[in-house]
Amino acid sequence: MAPSGKWVLLAGLVVSACARTSVMPLAGNTYQITVSAARFCGAAGAEKLASHDAALATLQSGFDSYMILDGQAQDNVGVVGYTPVIANTYDTATAYGSPGMATAYGSSTTSYSGGTPIIAGTHDQEIVVRMFHSGDPDAENAIPARAMLGPDWQEAVAKGFPRTCT
Repeated sequence: MAPSGKWVLLAGLVVSACARTSVMPLAGNTYQITVSAARFCGAAGAEKLASHDAALATLQSGFDSYMILDGQAQDNVGVVGYTPVIANTYDTATAYGSPGMATAYGSSTTSYSGGTPIIAGTHDQEIVVRMFHSGDPDAENAIPARAMLGPDWQEAVAKGFPRTCT
């Protein structure tokens, strides 16, 4: 049976918006990058996305490279509830005899479903980066933003911050 159109659309929305990034300037060349990624991205996905987004923010801010000064992660994924438990009972009965002298036989079966855990939450990664122009002191020790984004770095900058962790 094919899924209905609204469920396919809902699944597409859930997958397409599985990550959020915020960039907050702390000083002229120091920024805090915060990434919140869906549970299926995992902690490693959030970490990878934060590094990618630091490179994007560096180039968007007019710098060439960055150095991670601090970082922290938080796993907010857990069980937030359970699906309802549903009980279905099926029975059969047979009666024999005459009025006043009847005998009845029967059986019933009850099946249960549901009670599945509902897991939700995010993997969050926050890093503080210092950005450098080429030739700045300590720039030789920094991570080149273009190299971090790869050969298609211009396309990545044009697209902006990704909304997925894949």
